[in-house]
Amino acid sequence: MSIEEFRKEILSALLEKTNTKGEPRFDEVSAKELLNQLSDNELEEGILFNTPEDVADVLSEIGRL
Repeated sequence: MSIEEFRKEILSALLEKTNTKGEPRFDEVSAKELLNQLSDNELEEGILFNTPEDVADVLSEIGRL
């Protein structure tokens, strides 16, 4: 999987996240802002050990702060 594909899958996972009311937690702009906090090098280092969903989970926790 390429870094670009990995980014797209992480973005999709972020957009699927919902709050306790079942509403989307992130709109596309805020999800992209969160994802852009990670460089291609950081994603490349973690791609072998983390699924896109794992990365989205971590980013969604950052988005709560």
